[in-house]
Amino acid sequence: MKTILEIFGTDDFIRLPDKVMEVVLGDLQARNRIYAELIQLMHGDMSRDWFQKLYEAELSQRRDMKQDFTPPQVCALVGRLAGEGTTHEPTAGSGGLIIAKWWQDAQRTLPWDYKPSLHMVDCWELSDRSIPFLLLNLSIRGMMGYVTHGDVLTMQVKQRYALLNRKDDPLAFSEIIRIGPNDEIRRKTA
Repeated sequence: MKTILEIFGTDDFIRLPDKVMEVVLGDLQARNRIYAELIQLMHGDMSRDWFQKLYEAELSQRRDMKQDFTPPQVCALVGRLAGEGTTHEPTAGSGGLIIAKWWQDAQRTLPWDYKPSLHMVDCWELSDRSIPFLLLNLSIRGMMGYVTHGDVLTMQVKQRYALLNRKDDPLAFSEIIRIGPNDEIRRKTA
């Protein structure tokens, strides 16, 4: 079976974030094939951040950016404690807390009643290296909402992305759309 590096066509961890970003913003059919390979590699376990250990070991910027990641057990606890509605995460990293909350929401609802549009996310992340993994983690799970690449403390925005699940289907992948700093996605009114 392929490794994560092989799936993204690289043998270098340092190049992995760029390769992931190429996939998540690239051709949807190619992206969907890679997403299917990742799901198979992870044995269909969508309940956790697949990249946390890899990222911490190979790519984290602990010294320069004071980057640290929330342990999976804490993510699961916070997911259970978080309320309904939009999930706001000011320091999303690669998405561990958001995934835990998403998993809890999905477990509370019958599969045919779960609608991603009722469980929106609004995340900020500063790290250039984390953003590709965050976008992948949210879009492969069909989440909807916004990701802001920037500094939540100074409100300096590098880039914003909208996650759009056109079918509002928990089994569909979300598209990632680059948007302006103040743009929002709205439903068309008839």
